[in-house]
This record gives sequence, C-alpha cells and structure tokens, in this order.
Amino acid sequence: MTAKKILVAAGGTGGHIIPALSIISELQKKDAKILFVGNKNSMEEKLVRSQNIDFERIDIQKLYRYFTFKHILFPFKLLKSIWKAKKIIREFQPDIFLGTGGFVSGPVGYAAYLAKIPIFLQEQNSYPGMTTRLLSKYAKTIFLGNAEARNYLPANKIIFSGNPINQSVLQENQQIDFFQHNLQENTFKIFLTGGSQGSYVLNQNFFPIIEDLLAQNIEIIWQIGTFSLDEYLPKIMNKKGLWGFDYENQIGRIYNSVDMVICRGGALSLSEIETKKLPCIIIPLATAAHNHQYFNAKELAEKKVADMILQKELDPQKLKEKILEMKERKNVIQKNYPTSPHQEAAKMIAKKMLRN
Repeated sequence: MTAKKILVAAGGTGGHIIPALSIISELQKKDAKILFVGNKNSMEEKLVRSQNIDFERIDIQKLYRYFTFKHILFPFKLLKSIWKAKKIIREFQPDIFLGTGGFVSGPVGYAAYLAKIPIFLQEQNSYPGMTTRLLSKYAKTIFLGNAEARNYLPANKIIFSGNPINQSVLQENQQIDFFQHNLQENTFKIFLTGGSQGSYVLNQNFFPIIEDLLAQNIEIIWQIGTFSLDEYLPKIMNKKGLWGFDYENQIGRIYNSVDMVICRGGALSLSEIETKKLPCIIIPLATAAHNHQYFNAKELAEKKVADMILQKELDPQKLKEKILEMKERKNVIQKNYPTSPHQEAAKMIAKKMLRN
C-alpha cells in the first residue's frame, strides 16, 4: 500500500504544536510522509525542524482582539498565505490535511478545502478556537480533547479523542534528583507553573506564602518564568526546600516528583496533569479567548480532581488555604480520577486518519 502524504498546519503556541507533533509521531510509525506548514521564524518552525520534519513557511499574522494598525495588513497577508499554501499543495500533493489550531492553520486548511483534500481537525479546548470553528464546515472529522467543545461544532463530525500530549511526559518514569535541587526525598511537594513564560499574577500571590508552606514541611518546585526571574530568584536562592527556575524541559520528571500542581487552565497542561492523576489548583487566565481556560478548569473541578480560583478572587491567603486543604484530600482526589482519555489520543487519531 502506498504511504499516505499528510499536510499538517499548527502554530502560535505549544498548546497547538505539541498535539500535532504527537500525532505526527504516530503517523510516521505507519510510514506516512509529513510536510508541516507554519509561520516563518516561529515557535512551530523551531520545534518542528528540531524533530527533522520537513517544514514549509508561510507569512500570516493573527487577528488581534484589540485595535492595532497591523489589522490593515491582515487581509493582504491572508490572501498571500492562501496563495502560498495552494502552491505548497500543488507541489506536495497531500492525501490528507491535519490542523491542530492556531491562526496558521486557517489559510492552509482553506487551501486544502479548495483542492478537495480531506480535512481533519483536532481541538484541544472546551471552547473551540476561531480556526477550528471556521474550518469545521469543511472538515471530515474533528477530534475533541475536551467533551464540552461538542456544543459548538457539527455533531455529525466530532469524535471525542482526548488531547494528544507530549510523549516524553507520558513515557517518563524517573523523578528529579532531589538532593541536587536542595530538596528532600519523602516530603509533600507542590509544583507551581504559569507555563513556559511564567505568570506574574501567580508568582505575585505565591511568593508571600512561601515561608508558611516551608514551615509546614511542604517543599516547593517553582517555575518562575523568564519575565519574573530577576525579581524572585535572588530572594529564594539557596533556600532549603525550594527549587526555583525560569523553564525546565524535564516536566515529566517534575510531575513524577510532586503531590500537587498549581497552574493556569491551558488545555495541554491540564491533560498532562489529568494523565498523571495529580490534584491541582487552577487559576484560569482571565484574558484567554472566550474564557476557554475557565471552561477547561471547570471540567476538572466537576470531576472533583481540581479546585478553581478565579483570578479576580485570588489572594495569598486564599491560595494558602486551598493548598493546605487539598493536601489533606490528596488521596481522595487521586481516587476520583478516571482513566485518562489523553494517553492513547495520538494513536487513535492517526489510526482513524489513515483509514480515510
């Protein structure tokens, strides 16, 4: 049987790119030939090229949710990117198009529709992104990472698959080196993360309660992020029971080493936490598009495996109370976790695509 040729487009954030790479990994096991299309000088270009996957550039800007003179360029860049995508399709001759979100998926997906190529989409969030909503009318199948998204998409096209998450997180079975990071082995540990860039709001509310937590024999792994690093790292340097840093790529080992996570409501992060069955306190990003982080968090809260604090209600005292309360409920919470749908998501999606 001739190997399938798959055109993939995703971009903007890791939350769109990582699912695409996870699905690509499964497709390549079936000898599929992959071409990834993304924005020039972008996160997707860096990540995809690092995996030795063929990459083609287009030049498209996102549609900003506030007034900016960049909006003047948007229609011209959109038309140019559709033209470039049509040229890529003529040369590559794909059998299937896969889009996993981000503004870059839009023009490539539309060009695939014009070329009568079967379109498959994967949506991570509880509220579908604009690109998924626009392309849904042309799609053959839409794979959902969050069941709540079914309320906004054509019912006859959706399959609940779970989110394809980072395979290195799934497969990692080791813990961090506790002693290297000034931590002990058998203590209750929390992990605070605001994502790869960190969260100033989370950091600002967390820092005042650090001493109280350490005094109760709770150790801390704190992903401060790039923007706040200079402010907070000097204040915690060499503090026993606390490891702070800007960004770490050993996220799987960190999850294996902690008892609780404090985080934002990004779909991919929550899918990883759900798969690792970790109790979590979620503070959704209030400015996320269509408040989708709130709905992502709400789903886990309703499963009784997470507590949610709205950002407008967040303060250090409330955060400390939630941490101490959840510490006492850790074992009960872990029993509430169902089997994760995300673990086999990439494999299931790849299998259904190749049956096309």
